Amino acid sequence: MLKPGEFLVCYDYGMGGLWGVLVAPSASAISARYPELVVVETRPDWMGEGELRGLRETPLWLDDDPPQGLLRAVIADRTRD
Repeated sequence: MLKPGEFLVCYDYGMGGLWGVLVAPSASAISARYPELVVVETRPDWMGEGELRGLRETPLWLDDDPPQGLLRAVIADRTRD
């Protein structure tokens, strides 16, 4: 279970997806900064509690500068295109 301010996100890069837990003030703040991300309301059936717990142990932060984890992949793809 996610805490308030934690959002399960996915970056679909075309051949798969990268998942993470992103700490942000709102889902709309995530969409405004990273429109490439999908904010997922409920944990997918294939994702076990242990995997979600692992993502929560290494959260991403909306305002990290420079971006970390899958956010780096989003930025790299933006600049490559």
